[in-house]
Amino acid sequence: MVDWNDPALEAKLGVLSVQLLYFILGLYSWEYIRSSHVEIALLRRQLPFRWPLLSYIAARFSFLIATILLAIQFSPFHTNANCQSMNSVIIFATNAAIGCSTTNLMIRTWLIWKTSYLLRLLLVLLLLGHWTTLVLFISATRASTRSGVCMIQSTNLAYTSAAVIYSMLYDFALLVFTVIGLWRMPSSSPLWKTLVKQGVIYFILNLAANLILLALNHLNLNPIMNAIFAMPAACICTIASNQVVLSLLRPSPDYESDSTSSGQVPPLTTHFTVPRFPSVAEA
Repeated sequence: MVDWNDPALEAKLGVLSVQLLYFILGLYSWEYIRSSHVEIALLRRQLPFRWPLLSYIAARFSFLIATILLAIQFSPFHTNANCQSMNSVIIFATNAAIGCSTTNLMIRTWLIWKTSYLLRLLLVLLLLGHWTTLVLFISATRASTRSGVCMIQSTNLAYTSAAVIYSMLYDFALLVFTVIGLWRMPSSSPLWKTLVKQGVIYFILNLAANLILLALNHLNLNPIMNAIFAMPAACICTIASNQVVLSLLRPSPDYESDSTSSGQVPPLTTHFTVPRFPSVAEA
């Protein structure tokens, strides 16, 4: 039987987690550059700023900062930064990216239910609950230096499981509210099918990532295994959410012709076609 607390095995897992981190850094940096046309258009004032874009930009930038700081933390070069402080900043940036990614989906649901103030209030309360679990997780993690490398020493499994389960339930609630809200609209616009399809794909991707993370936390093999899938799960969440926003910024020709011929569902954000590179989803 495998002894997951064996120092030799933990050393190998530590090397594996570092390699996985650098893979995520390369993947996300590639995706960030290839989808940076929105930020470039905003800086050039080719795209008018709208408040729904705020969480989109914050999610992208926060996760980029988190991956860069993690790469610095695991780099072979000596750093004088305090291990626990650096770890807290990284977790804050990662959780901010997760929270803002979910907020992107909440904003779509919020705009669909523009006539229901009660449901909008419920969405805000659920969002505050999600951010609360993410903030509490920061204080539930302890890091220390092992063999010259800053690694997570321990985590509060109850907080971790609560944050993951709440995130899954919240994503499911947003999907249900989105489908019901669109079903209530008397429209045959292609945007209806697009939003439902996006919501289902986003939920499935995040559900799979969170289930793996939840299973590893439940097994509690060792601190490294408990956290080894945290960054991949956050990366999947961030990229999937970003692609949802980008797809709404690139209306299809069918939608344009359909919306000009009849007054149908208004766009949920600013529809503005800007020069772009192929995204990860299209590669």
